[in-house]
Amino acid sequence: MTIAIIDGDVLCYLACKERWKEKARIENGVAYINIDENGKRVPLEWTKEEDRRFLEKTWKVLQKDLQTLLEEVYCKDYIMAVKGDDNYRNMMYPEYKLNRHKDINKLLVMEDLAVEAHGFEADDLIRIWAEQCRMHDIDYIICSIDKDLKCIPGKHWGMKKKAMEVMSEAQALKHYYYQLLKGDSTDNIPGVPGVGEKTALKLLAPLSTEQEYQECVVEQYMLVYDDQWENWLLLNGKMIHLMKDPNDYFSLQSWPVVQSLREMEKETKNNNVDIQ
Repeated sequence: MTIAIIDGDVLCYLACKERWKEKARIENGVAYINIDENGKRVPLEWTKEEDRRFLEKTWKVLQKDLQTLLEEVYCKDYIMAVKGDDNYRNMMYPEYKLNRHKDINKLLVMEDLAVEAHGFEADDLIRIWAEQCRMHDIDYIICSIDKDLKCIPGKHWGMKKKAMEVMSEAQALKHYYYQLLKGDSTDNIPGVPGVGEKTALKLLAPLSTEQEYQECVVEQYMLVYDDQWENWLLLNGKMIHLMKDPNDYFSLQSWPVVQSLREMEKETKNNNVDIQ
């Protein structure tokens, strides 16, 4: 038996995307928006009747998309996660996912088709469920379009590209540290300024152990952020890190390179005191 672990936010997004076509001018696949005299986007507006019709239409599309997805991955059993309103990342860093839209995920929860993430986000629930499957030797496939989830070993189904990818333990681990370097502009996570996709891959390419990855990440943060490197690494890490369990928050305490730096700093302070 294989269980599909579904990113419900993505399923909602794909079902809702047609809404733009009702109001926006579409040419060659590009949606053109209205701009006011100050250069700001004029929000599209719908009447209550248009909203009602849209919700009915979208709900039908979503149900059909869910059934199609399960057929594509050959699964009868599934569990789906959707975002809640109390993600701790939003409270800690207001710019996080600032450009995300609202969708019909509440209806999925009401119909008992999805589980709402409380205190964290849907990606965390997906990681937690995947870890539980791994502990109990249950086969699973993660269904999403989110590259962040590739830090989870196992099978991944791309819901847009309709393609399967298998992430090994080594590939998933490297992807995690790749994200810490590169950040994620889609979610407003800065990472290390100047370190893009190609540079991050090049930096990590010759490395193979987690300690080497950590040393590389710390070095790059120190080069760019100077004495603020730790604050920025903690901020980015807390945005990127996906929980393996509800108490698994990002921390630098277990990183050997950080421990060594702290010991060196402590020793330097003690030597300065002795000299005085």
